[in-house]
Amino acid sequence: MNKKIFISGGAQRIGKALVYHFHEKGWDIVFQYRSSTKQSKDIQEELNANRKNSCEIIQCDFDNELSCKDFYKNLPGLIGNLHALINNASTFYPRPLSESTYDDWIKLTSSNLKQPIFITKKCGPELIKNKGNIVNISDIHAEQGLEDYSVYTAAKAGLINFTKSIAKEYSPKVLVNSVSPGAILWDVNEPSDEKKNNILKSIPLKRIGNEKDIVSIIDFLITKNTYMTGRNINIDGGRSLG
Repeated sequence: MNKKIFISGGAQRIGKALVYHFHEKGWDIVFQYRSSTKQSKDIQEELNANRKNSCEIIQCDFDNELSCKDFYKNLPGLIGNLHALINNASTFYPRPLSESTYDDWIKLTSSNLKQPIFITKKCGPELIKNKGNIVNISDIHAEQGLEDYSVYTAAKAGLINFTKSIAKEYSPKVLVNSVSPGAILWDVNEPSDEKKNNILKSIPLKRIGNEKDIVSIIDFLITKNTYMTGRNINIDGGRSLG
């Protein structure tokens, strides 16, 4: 029986790259998506055509309580033989604190902190049984701060500390680590050329990262790491060096 991995936010960008990477390595895939229904079904169809019954998908809007209720009801039936969990799904947008609303708080903390905690709780028994791995995806600004993103960065900082705490709680059975990407691909709201140049000047390696830069580190944590737990790894081309 193939090992199984659950990835939240698996239909786009880094999540999609992780889905294809681990499927190619022989893992069975379960991934969550929010609104990318066509993309998710296309990925599922393609992967199952390559290897029968090797990919399952589950929809959930992490901002919607009813959607989450259905998600957590159905998740246990999908995670038998689970060996790895990647909490990747994220909501990211600027909101100065003076303009932040309770709705912003819900949106920015749900996918970035609340749901990773409860997904981990739901997947924990199976991961403990199988001596598995958890990787949480945070952000370099969780430690550095970022103007106009105070709620987002607070949630991501919480995720790093959750990683440290659950690493202790789940040891020695489960290895739990987090990664903090820097500028990885340009956001859908692509910055101005001036802002791009300023970002590149702050990166010693003089380029933004790509999916492969993140996937390679997560692959190491899940398939090769045997003695590191509770740690956060910055993947930012040296940007966090200051």
